[in-house]
Amino acid sequence: VDAGIAALCAEAVGAMAAMHALTVDYLKVRKQFGVPIGSFQVLQHKAVDMFVAIEQARSMALYATMMADSDDAGERGRAMHAAKAEIGRAARLVGENAIQLHGGVGMTMEYAVGHYFKRVTAIDTIFGDADHHLRALAAKGGLLAA
Repeated sequence: VDAGIAALCAEAVGAMAAMHALTVDYLKVRKQFGVPIGSFQVLQHKAVDMFVAIEQARSMALYATMMADSDDAGERGRAMHAAKAEIGRAARLVGENAIQLHGGVGMTMEYAVGHYFKRVTAIDTIFGDADHHLRALAAKGGLLAA
């Protein structure tokens, strides 16, 4: 199960990175008021928030991968709980912002962002969602518990 969680975390990071890339590309080409919407500072801030969330999720996915075959079941379990909780949170933030920044086209069946968002939403529920893993991590005393 722990190896499966680590693999799902890596898949989610890839899907989030794809959503971010598609969103940034869209912000560069979609025009409103005669200028690309990517020139609007508030949209740039949303894109940066997405980037930061992805990088935090990437770090946790790498941590989960490193810990997936640890002999210490307690440490391994805490790592998986922490990774799943962080990646679930990040996936929701990235997906919701990607959909919002794409406007109506983001949820159409013809556009990939909606498919990626559905996949990361499904990943969040497999082996327990972010809330489940956050509660489990707290019950074990947190990530740094001895």
